[in-house]
Amino acid sequence: MPTAAVNGVRLHYEIFGSGRDVVLCHGYAGSHQDWIQPISALMSDYRLVVKDRRGHGSSQSPANADAYSIKVFADDVRGLMALAGVTKCCLGGHSMGGFIALELALSHPEMVAALVLVDTSSGQMDMPSEHGEARLKALDIARTQGTTAAFDYVSANSPMVRDHLQKNPHMRAISRQRTAETSVEGYTHGWGAIRNWAPITHRLPEIEVPTLIVVGEEDAPFLRPAEVLRNGIINSRIAVIPGSGHTPHLEQPEAFNRELRGFLAQHFPPSG
Repeated sequence: MPTAAVNGVRLHYEIFGSGRDVVLCHGYAGSHQDWIQPISALMSDYRLVVKDRRGHGSSQSPANADAYSIKVFADDVRGLMALAGVTKCCLGGHSMGGFIALELALSHPEMVAALVLVDTSSGQMDMPSEHGEARLKALDIARTQGTTAAFDYVSANSPMVRDHLQKNPHMRAISRQRTAETSVEGYTHGWGAIRNWAPITHRLPEIEVPTLIVVGEEDAPFLRPAEVLRNGIINSRIAVIPGSGHTPHLEQPEAFNRELRGFLAQHFPPSG
């Protein structure tokens, strides 16, 4: 996988296929590999640009907490787009990656022709208190025992995560591996970036491009935020993926890809 110096950090990235550009941003404690199913479904018609965010996967992990913010992450994406020769794209983001996509769509609307927001929000989430408490404890565990131990703690002590993994046992190994590949800095400072991001709900009407909002039917904390996104972004619609939690592109890839391809065919059709 290629590596490039972007925005003061070395990022690992991949480019698949050819055609109009689709740029995808993964979520917290994830990697570019989270998008493997959409990549496979689209690469015959599109050029897909994906990367590991700083502190994640094989990308560099700066030590300073100031090197991690939603704005910095968005600048990383913009820098990689420039490196890859992307001038205008369909921009997608999952969860924290959706925050980044929203930030970039608002700061550089000229670069975004269409937007795909997956199980994300404009700043407010309906997280159970037990999940928040488990996440905070996991930050201390990550610092002393590593990110795999932090994942094990959250999966055992957050009822929301525990129930999800019990229903989707195949996701445990995937999520655990992605977290193991996340550095301690990426895990701890990345969570700080989420907590420090100022909500942008009031700015949603500024987004004018066609927008697909995807949410898993069982992802309770993000069902209301998805409605907030739809109500705020004028040219948008919601696709609810049955039988899916927080990661429909991994849990129900056929249904997810069907919604994505239909949206692209209408609003960002392949070139030629």
